[in-house]
Amino acid sequence: MVLVMGKAKQSSARLLDIPQLVSLALAALASDGVVKLNALGPAAVRGQVAAEVAKQGFEQTKSALRKPVMEQLKQALGDGAFIALKRVAAHVSGATAAEAKSAALRLVAGGAAHLVLRGTEEVLVPISTAVLSRKELLDLNTFAKQVAKAAAAKNGLSLLHADVTEAVARAVPPSSAKSGARVEKEAVDPVLTSVLSAVDATRDQSTGLSFVPSIVARLRPSFSSDVARAALLTAADSGLLELRPEGGINRLSAEELNLCLPGPQGTRLSWARRTENSAS
Repeated sequence: MVLVMGKAKQSSARLLDIPQLVSLALAALASDGVVKLNALGPAAVRGQVAAEVAKQGFEQTKSALRKPVMEQLKQALGDGAFIALKRVAAHVSGATAAEAKSAALRLVAGGAAHLVLRGTEEVLVPISTAVLSRKELLDLNTFAKQVAKAAAAKNGLSLLHADVTEAVARAVPPSSAKSGARVEKEAVDPVLTSVLSAVDATRDQSTGLSFVPSIVARLRPSFSSDVARAALLTAADSGLLELRPEGGINRLSAEELNLCLPGPQGTRLSWARRTENSAS
């Protein structure tokens, strides 16, 4: 009788531990995106813990639980990241390179992201990013054949500048790349135009973010640091840029801190990202 009661108490203790183990697993998933199955607790209850966690929308593999890979990529893209397809696995947790690439291509096929060619790399970008339509690509391709013919000619053959301008404008109408408000604002504010160009030039391909000190440094000597920072704030106030705080101020040098913008509660705004309203 005592033995039976002892076993009952052990079984009850295990059952009482399961909610705590589930909570620990969910906390690990929230911070790391993945948790190994062998870290879910005693072997006797791991299956039950995994089943409970999976009910919260997480995927179970042979060895781990993870946030759905497509959701992880959507979150990264939502943060403005530009993700090289061959390095997409580095942006998700608990997935092989093949799984990550497959998830990325499913996002594109489902209309949740764009896949663009930048240089020689295929890059996954947010759906809000302005890209060329199929028709625009075909129109440019037709004109590119003329360019290739002229470039390969040995008799001095060239193209009229006016014809090139017209062909590009026909293939990529201004409305597909810029809103009328942005065109008007940039036309009357050359400083803002230069700042947005500097943001584009310093943008990290993997994250889609531009480092504020690099933007300010690029604008020298045309504009002082104060003018550049003021223009960044103007662009942010106009909804053209999103300014983000530095995750770890201790990682910045004294000079970099000086070039950053002051943020709330003593933070420094060290990162800039184009918004949907100003996507280039």
